[in-house]
Amino acid sequence: MPTPSEPARADAPANSASTWNASPAASRRSVFPNYRTAVAHSSSAPALAPAPTSPQIAGQTLQFSIDVAVARCFIHQFLARAWQDPAPETWSWLTDRETLAALWPAVTSVASSLLPVTQVLIDRLANDSFDSFHLAYLSAFGHAARGPHALNEIEYGDLKADPLFQPHRLADLAAFYRAFGMEIAPDAGERHDHLCLELEFLCFLAAREAYALEHQLEPEDLAISRDAQKKFLREHLGRWVPACMRRLAHELAPGALQTLAQFTRTFIETDCARFGVPGGSEDLLLRPVDSSAESLCASCGLSSLPPGALAETGTGTYT
Repeated sequence: MPTPSEPARADAPANSASTWNASPAASRRSVFPNYRTAVAHSSSAPALAPAPTSPQIAGQTLQFSIDVAVARCFIHQFLARAWQDPAPETWSWLTDRETLAALWPAVTSVASSLLPVTQVLIDRLANDSFDSFHLAYLSAFGHAARGPHALNEIEYGDLKADPLFQPHRLADLAAFYRAFGMEIAPDAGERHDHLCLELEFLCFLAAREAYALEHQLEPEDLAISRDAQKKFLREHLGRWVPACMRRLAHELAPGALQTLAQFTRTFIETDCARFGVPGGSEDLLLRPVDSSAESLCASCGLSSLPPGALAETGTGTYT
């Protein structure tokens, strides 16, 4: 499928949020089923009204701040879909001409430094390359509980960390989601620390920021959204994604998945800089796979539970 051409980009206003409303080629389900009731769904950007008086917010006009928030919302949503287990329907949306045409102005609004890797990503996201992308994804992440790489936050960290490190990280993530009324769908199939869930949560927070700006809500409402993004980047997404994506980009063969890793790493680092958060170390270690524990989990049915969780035996007791 053809990718956006230069003339197509020239026809679209560089900072027009309306160009980011890419129509999905197939229905896309959020892992947060109550997302739509909480704020306008990210696949449909908020309608942006002009600010007659152009008030300044942190040195930027109100409209510019809204545009950046909506653009970041779109990019986080795009990446959340891109890192899901590959499916033809999702791939159709990712490679759709409207989606890719929307990605360019969104990136332009966020940071021009992202444009070179964005161009390469757009060039490599071809509709007929699903099979090669799927194969690369399976080779990287495997069919087991964890392959050579991992897309879960708690798999990265100090190898000598406290044994409670993992359950504490999961509990902190659950608290973040719960604080904003977000409920993970029972059939989401992933732990709270999966990259897709963390990206979609930041998508929600960016949409919440855009809504607060557009509707001129109380300063406290805007501050809550921005402070939550800053803390979430510092304590979670920005802490481990740079290391995860650096490993992927270094070890994968050139292709769509490798470029997606490069784009994700650069975007998250840009997002951290936007909020004054130091990006996590790119040398953060990936915890080694405990083959005996994996084998045990596969046989007892605990592989889908978070570390430290207990499973009901069916007799009113837990093991």
